[in-house]
Amino acid sequence: MWKGLTIATCAVLATGIRAQGVREGAPPGRYGIEARLKKYPQGTPKEALASVLAAIEENNFSYLLAHLADPEFVDKRVKEVHRGQFDELVKEISAKIIDSPASVKQLEQFLKAGDWEDKGNTAVAKLKDLKDQQVFFRKIGNRWFMENRQKEEK
Repeated sequence: MWKGLTIATCAVLATGIRAQGVREGAPPGRYGIEARLKKYPQGTPKEALASVLAAIEENNFSYLLAHLADPEFVDKRVKEVHRGQFDELVKEISAKIIDSPASVKQLEQFLKAGDWEDKGNTAVAKLKDLKDQQVFFRKIGNRWFMENRQKEEK
């Protein structure tokens, strides 16, 4: 009898400890990765871009894809291209980013000198000297996510 009571008590305590680890009001984890909104804020499109660049600088591509990139794009790509394997998407995107340091430099320019246009639940950053390239964001709930596109949707 004591053994059963001990197991039940441990299960209840473990559940309570796990629940305490999840902050109240925190977004749910994605792909086993918890959101870290203090380290990677997303309250504005500009904050989201700064967080994207911070994640790239730290080679934290898993976090970038789980919490900073457009979740619809990520989920669709994981499902349709990588047969449900999130780690395969991480490998694909990290290789592209590492092989293209000029793209990262360009994102830094958007952060430093971009003209930001907030359209409610979407936002775009433009550079005066790069008319054909833009960086797009969309708001889901109270967080901004970087979209995987470079041109306005028609």
